[in-house]
Amino acid sequence: MVVRRTPVLSSKEDTAFREALSLYDSKQYKKALKLVEQTLKKSPNHAESLALKGCINHFVSTKAEADLYVRKGLARAPGNHLVNHLAGIYFRNVEDYAEAAKWYKAAIDNGSQNKQILRDLATMQVHNRDYKNLKDSRQSFLEEQPGFRANWTGNAVAQHLNKNYSGAISTLSKIEGLIKEHLSASDMVEHSECLLYKNSIMSEAGDFEKALKCLNHDEPDIKDKLSVLEYRARYLLLLGEKKEAALVYRRLLQRNPDNSSYYTLLEVAMETSEMSVDIRLKLYEKLARFYPRSDPPKFLPLTFLPASHPEFLNKAKEYVLSQLQRGIPATFVNIKPVYKDKAKMKVIEELVLKFYKEEVSKLIPTVTVWTRYFLAQHYLYLNDLTNATKYIDQALEHSPTLVELYIVKARILKHLGQFEQAAEAMNEGRELDLQDRFINSKATKYYFRANKVDKAIDTISLFTKLEDGAVNGCKDLHLMQVNWVLIESAEAYSRLYHEFEAKLREYRASVSAGSTTEPVEEDGDEISVESIENELIENIELYKGLALKRYHAVIKVFDIFYNDQLDFHSYCLRRGTPRDYVETLKWEDNIHGTPIYSRVLKGLSQIYLEIYEEQEASKKLKNESGDLAGSNKPKKNGKKQKKAKAQVMKKKEELVAKVASVADDQDPLGSNLLSGLITNSHGKVLDNLFELFKPLLTEAKSNKLTWELAYELYLRQGKYILAMQAIKSLNSILTKYKDIQVEEINTMVNKLASTARSDPDANAAIVKVVEKGLSTSFPEYFTV
Repeated sequence: MVVRRTPVLSSKEDTAFREALSLYDSKQYKKALKLVEQTLKKSPNHAESLALKGCINHFVSTKAEADLYVRKGLARAPGNHLVNHLAGIYFRNVEDYAEAAKWYKAAIDNGSQNKQILRDLATMQVHNRDYKNLKDSRQSFLEEQPGFRANWTGNAVAQHLNKNYSGAISTLSKIEGLIKEHLSASDMVEHSECLLYKNSIMSEAGDFEKALKCLNHDEPDIKDKLSVLEYRARYLLLLGEKKEAALVYRRLLQRNPDNSSYYTLLEVAMETSEMSVDIRLKLYEKLARFYPRSDPPKFLPLTFLPASHPEFLNKAKEYVLSQLQRGIPATFVNIKPVYKDKAKMKVIEELVLKFYKEEVSKLIPTVTVWTRYFLAQHYLYLNDLTNATKYIDQALEHSPTLVELYIVKARILKHLGQFEQAAEAMNEGRELDLQDRFINSKATKYYFRANKVDKAIDTISLFTKLEDGAVNGCKDLHLMQVNWVLIESAEAYSRLYHEFEAKLREYRASVSAGSTTEPVEEDGDEISVESIENELIENIELYKGLALKRYHAVIKVFDIFYNDQLDFHSYCLRRGTPRDYVETLKWEDNIHGTPIYSRVLKGLSQIYLEIYEEQEASKKLKNESGDLAGSNKPKKNGKKQKKAKAQVMKKKEELVAKVASVADDQDPLGSNLLSGLITNSHGKVLDNLFELFKPLLTEAKSNKLTWELAYELYLRQGKYILAMQAIKSLNSILTKYKDIQVEEINTMVNKLASTARSDPDANAAIVKVVEKGLSTSFPEYFTV
């Protein structure tokens, strides 16, 4: 390959550029900018200076101006390795990692002697999941700097990510051999982790025999003895050496008898899981004698013993009643998994009721209150709210200062639909222990559910650090990335604007019917219909903007989560934790599949699709009449309109201090965000939503919401074949929910067919393909 080179600057200019570059590296941006501008006055086409000015402007000027100068530099000298390197740095700073990788690669190809660029290039490639090119970059960097173990580990990780298991094992083994005689005591923790990493690669490759042999050989040098035991037990089990595996699992139980997975795996090793329940019961009775203070050997028999088995009642009595007698608040939570079997649930109900009626009164008073607490939770689980209320009220009468009782009382009120009373009940419990962060968070959540957003924020702000002059901890909650608060507030704002939309529809309907009289203000003036409508519309836009603002705040947090891994690409290798690093990459690959992100997309999609439908309706109305009558734009009404507007502005100014998410927030109410969506060209709203939704297609394939939202988007975009595929994916997820499946799939199939047929812009061949596909895949739902 011929390396292209661009002539360097003249000696004087080169000196000024180097000095400016040094100042830039030391973050003295203003001094660096002054030197660069002096050079550009004399030579305005110097590509290096243009690119450096762009990098400096990223920190001292506007982003647009910075981008302009970097691209100017690239246009002047695309083959200059200094310009390429600066472009890579710039695009990394603006989080355009694909473009950064491109220009780092160009800097190497164009003859840069700075081999540190290879490390930066590798960082960008792994961040972009470009594993194919990553292995070449890591190999080249290792060849340049073979004296650092981190570089060998980085090369092995690259090979591992490319599923070149033998190469990764060979690389790790080679460096182990080279440094074996030179390891100090401080190196042994890193050495231990790398040995376990190599062993995990062998396991992933499926060579369990080799992995076990290697583990036994390396055990003296491995510090993490728990991982050694877990790996060994797993390998023995997979190799069929079940007797030896059982011995190892017993050693693990000695270390941690509260780990229920060890009991399950011990049964697999002893092959008792397929034996009679009596044999299994004897095993757990023996284990319970060995570990009398552990919960699993007492609880697990309840999961496999049938309700009709004579020992089930005895074991349930031993487990449940002993906890009630000791006053353990989590008794119901502990036994709740057994409730999946209704017969077992009935036995436990009868057992506790009998205990409550016949024995509780003979015991200490605390047993009474905890038994009532248990029964209240039991009946709440059954949705028998009358009995649940009875028992929790009795418990509160008995012990009115017990915080846990108020939590259950609030939950019952929530299930009754009394959200405000539920919030007050939870707050009453909170006031009993003002230092309890958990009950404070529960009270906050319940205030949100009651749409009392200000009260909720004030409550959670008791545990935030308030800045001087801050009204509440809203900014701190954003800074600390408290996602559950952000999404609860977004959903509360969403409910509020829907309430005002319902009021607006009711009011317009009453005006149309002539049943509304003009309301009168305190000063005797009548309030016009337009003023009332304007106020309702202002509230709709206010709360819709705030809902959008909070939803997008969570989206930004997820972006931060993803970008924060940038530091781990070098840190984990330097600290010698490759196992954790690879696990972090896997976690980041599915970060958008988490329930919280799905909740955000569900709420956002509702708002985006509503705006899209409003745009559709406005477009249709404009085509029909050339007028936008009936739109939700506030109407002017002279002095009264100005007075109402002034009141709204005052309300917004007071609200800004409460809802601003960052210092100097340019759009605290989300009004710019909302207006930007509303004024988008037709169809742009769907494109914006699809960009947010796209990660779910790969990271949350088993999520019901993914395919429901995909269907809605594809249907509106006219992508009918993709909409059909979304229905098929959803249908496979809903197979275990027959009633929901029949109703939802039936609706979606027929809606897709009718929409495709009635679309004048649809390709006739595609419509036929869709109809054929629906009739073949869903013959029970599809109607011609």
